[in-house]
Amino acid sequence: RDASNMGWLTFTFSLQKKFESLFGNKLEVVRTHQQQENPKFMSHFKRKFIIHTGKRKPVKEEDWIAPSEFYQIRTNGSALCTRCIQIKLDATLLNSCFCYILKVPFDKDDTNGIIYVWIGSKASDEEAKLAEEIAQDMYDLESYSLQILNEGEEPENFFWIALGGKKQHDTDADFMQYARLFRCSNEKGYFTVSEKCS
Repeated sequence: RDASNMGWLTFTFSLQKKFESLFGNKLEVVRTHQQQENPKFMSHFKRKFIIHTGKRKPVKEEDWIAPSEFYQIRTNGSALCTRCIQIKLDATLLNSCFCYILKVPFDKDDTNGIIYVWIGSKASDEEAKLAEEIAQDMYDLESYSLQILNEGEEPENFFWIALGGKKQHDTDADFMQYARLFRCSNEKGYFTVSEKCS
C-alpha cells in the first residue's frame, strides 16, 4: 500500500529478466495490489497472510527504542481472505467481533517482552485459535511470553499502556455483512462499474 513505483520498475527491468531466464515461458507475472489479492494468491498463505507497516529493516539510531506492534485479524468475504494487518496503536481500533495481537517489548533492544492475543467477545472460536497460531509463528516465544486475553478480562498493565490507555471501542461489525466492493474501470474504452466477488 505504501510502496513507491520504484520497486515495480526495478523488478520489471532487472529481476524479471532473471526469472525469465530460469523459468522461460512457464513464468507468468501478475501485478497485485494490497487488498486486491485474488483467491489463488491468498490460498498459498493458508489464512496466515501477515502485512507489516514500514520498512523491513528500520534504521536503528543510537536512541532507537523497540516499538510496540498491534495487528488485527480480519476475514473479508470467505475464510480464504483472512489477513493479519498491522494497525495504529490505539485502543479505539479494538472491535468485539475481531481478534488482535499486541507485542509489548520490555527493553529498548527488543530482547524480551509480552505478546497479548486479544479475543473479542463476539469473535469466532476458529479465529481466536488462528490468532494464537499466528502470534506463535510471528514471535520468538523464548524471549516473549504469550498471554491470551478475553475481552473484559484485560489486566491494568502493559496492554492498555501500549495502546495509549483504555478507550471506548466498537462492539459490533454489522457492516461486514453488508459491505460490497465495486470496481470502476474504463479499460474497455468505456466506463463500467462491476462488483468484485471472491
